[in-house]
Amino acid sequence: MSLPMSMIRHARVAAAAAALAVTVSCASGPKPNADLVAAHTLVSQAEQSGAQQYASASLEAARSELRQADQDAKDKPVLALRLAQESSVDSQLALARTRALKAEQALREVNSGTATLQSESEREHPAPAAPMPPAGTAAPQYQ
Repeated sequence: MSLPMSMIRHARVAAAAAALAVTVSCASGPKPNADLVAAHTLVSQAEQSGAQQYASASLEAARSELRQADQDAKDKPVLALRLAQESSVDSQLALARTRALKAEQALREVNSGTATLQSESEREHPAPAAPMPPAGTAAPQYQ
């Protein structure tokens, strides 16, 4: 009993599709491309925000992890993916520290300016002196 030619053709196509699916799924694990792009973007943002000045340790850790992830991307994609994610986290930490320190600095400047204005205002408009007790009376004693 011979099989019709169309069934043989369908069987071959199905076998080829199954082989391709197995090959693709077993290839080399997850591709870190999107994570590498995200990590590069975050490192760049941290650098532009001034993290080198305010959070240099976190920024350097992010750069180091990203360099290693770039090197491992082809041969060790799982490791590269993890390193890219760690780089992203360190970049976000550098960004957060930079923003916090810049906010603290801005607050100090505002407080300093407010104190200066208050001092100038008091110099121009001195507060009235406390009233003196009438002559012949003793000043109240506080304990």
